[in-house]
Amino acid sequence: MKKEPFLYLSAFILDGCFALTGLCVPLLAMRLGATYDDLGALGATGALIYSLSCLVSGRLSDRVGYRRSLTVASLMVVIIFSCYPFVTRVAHIFILSGATGLVISNFWPPLQAWLGKGKNRRSLLRALGGFNVAWSLGFLVGPALGGQIYEANPNQVFFLGAGLVAVLFLALLFLNVRESQPVATAAATVQSFPTSRLFLPVAWVANFATFFSIGTVRSLFPKLATDLGIQPGTLGHLMALIGLAQLAAFFLISRTDRWQFRLSPLVMVQLLAMAGLFAFVFGATPGVFVLGLLSQGALAGVTFTASIFYSLYAEGAGGRRTGFHESIVGSGFLIGPLAGGFAAEHLGPRSPYLLAAVAILCAIAFQTYLLNKKSARELRSQAAR
Repeated sequence: MKKEPFLYLSAFILDGCFALTGLCVPLLAMRLGATYDDLGALGATGALIYSLSCLVSGRLSDRVGYRRSLTVASLMVVIIFSCYPFVTRVAHIFILSGATGLVISNFWPPLQAWLGKGKNRRSLLRALGGFNVAWSLGFLVGPALGGQIYEANPNQVFFLGAGLVAVLFLALLFLNVRESQPVATAAATVQSFPTSRLFLPVAWVANFATFFSIGTVRSLFPKLATDLGIQPGTLGHLMALIGLAQLAAFFLISRTDRWQFRLSPLVMVQLLAMAGLFAFVFGATPGVFVLGLLSQGALAGVTFTASIFYSLYAEGAGGRRTGFHESIVGSGFLIGPLAGGFAAEHLGPRSPYLLAAVAILCAIAFQTYLLNKKSARELRSQAAR
């Protein structure tokens, strides 16, 4: 099997399983008595360990091999999923959340670096489009299926996730995966590296704000929806809208390179997501929440693609940069749920979404500042030559 289709399928399976179980973990925690503070801290625990571990795991995968890292991580995910049906206290979920962060840090950076290996600008954009569509499909299918299964039997969700990831583990262990033919990249990379260097920190800042916002929504919206009387099945379909919007955004952005090395597409989608967050502030029915959830998915589609593209479009092994890219994602998932959970507990259940909107606004201002500052520095450097 060729490398690209295999990695697309791997991304679909793993993210689909995490979307399947991810909706049910907060529901399980609430069944065991979790508060808003608990839910925020729960999301932050896994994100903290993931964010810190990615700074090391990306470099490590460059040394030990991308496939070996993926194989070990998949096996550990199977074990973690299999433990959820046996938890009896919220503290047990905290332990599993931390273990998940550590394990997944050894999956996504190696997979992305392996995918981007030996690709030029055009082939990289095409490969990233396929990868992003694949994991978005997982997030589209997972929540809807997870909500329905959880209503029937909560334990079946976790056993199903463990079984599917076990299939992925066996494929990584035994399947013959053929490397794609390397594409000449040196000339294009060297020529465009100064511009990439300008936009890389800008994309990272945008991506942090994105996952601050999405982390807040994913961690805290299930409780708000439950308090408003929305059933798990309906909630699952609502959460799947994030994946639907991501899927559409990833598909569209992979068809053109006109967004590359431009600030305006990033700013526009962030402003759209800010507006969408007010659906959570004022909404009370599923129809209103649809708008907010779709805007979050569109935001992720654009900023995630920009961040990973600029991270991989450079010379040398990509594990270190994809590790930092994923660390940024984890940082957003860390700070967003933690700050949002505190705000919900002490300021009201709608306040986390206002906080997320402020975070995006601050990020836009910082991106503009960074780009203007770095552009001026590059111009002075070129003039000095």
